[in-house]
Order: sequence, then C-alpha cells, then structure tokens
Amino acid sequence: MDLNKKKNFKFYIILIFFTILVLFFYFFINKFQKEKNLTLKPISVNLLTSVHPNLDWSFKPIKSKITVMPGEVKTIEYVVENLSVNENTGIATFTYFPSQVGNYISKINCFCYDAQTLKANEKDKFTLVILVDPGVAKDSKTKNIKEVTIQFTFFDYKEYKKNKT
Repeated sequence: MDLNKKKNFKFYIILIFFTILVLFFYFFINKFQKEKNLTLKPISVNLLTSVHPNLDWSFKPIKSKITVMPGEVKTIEYVVENLSVNENTGIATFTYFPSQVGNYISKINCFCYDAQTLKANEKDKFTLVILVDPGVAKDSKTKNIKEVTIQFTFFDYKEYKKNKT
C-alpha cells in the first residue's frame, strides 16, 4: 500500500509540473502572438513633393500614396525632369509628419544623399528604398499612427553651397 501512495504522489507531482509547463507556454505564446499582431497593421504613407522656385524642375512620385507594413522594405519611385534649357544640380531635403515616425523609418537608399545633376530637359527616375521598423507599433507615441506623410523638397545645389559658406 505504501508503494502505491509513492507512485500516486510521483504521478501527481509530474501531472502538476506538466500542467504548469503547459500554462506557461500557453501564456508565453499568446503574448507573443499579440505582439506579432501589432506589427501587422499597415501604415498609409502620403508622398508629397515640392521644388524650390530657384530650381526649374518637375518632381513627382509615381504613386502619391502607398501602404507599408512595419518590417517591410519598400521601394518608391519618383519622376524628375529638368524643365530648363540649362544643366543644373539639385539636392533634396525631407521631413516626416508626424515627426515621431521619423525615428522608425530608415532610408536604405535615397536620392537625397547626393546632389543630382540633370541636363537640359532631361527626365529621370529617382528611387527611395525605406524600411519601417516594427518598433513603430510598440512605441506609445507611434503605435496608433495609421497615416504618415513624407515630403521631399528639391532646391538648387549651387544656391545651397553659396548660402552654406
């Protein structure tokens, strides 16, 4: 009889251990699934462009609105045309709205890193490659943002260099 009590005791201890283990993994997986679902909400991105009056260029995105999933690498194309009869060089600056989102957008490749030269009446495509960090969905300042605006402005590079010195 004493031997049966020991066997039953071991059985119940093992049963309790496995029950605790199953509950632990259930809550752990459930929490992980909730965090994973946070990153699956798409963000709508408005693409705005402008050109300073000193630079006679046309500058437009091919699509003015895109959807990006956090964690996704997205390629965005812009069409740029020099409308003047002279070769000239422009450089772009950018801004984000809301500004807090800028901390979570990485420009992997951007035409804005270098001055761009276009010959008279030349037309070209410029590419921007971005990554939206999944952390955007976890930050209390950005987790409820569903729409973002990225604006690029081109201006005359020679004027920029002259004003900088």
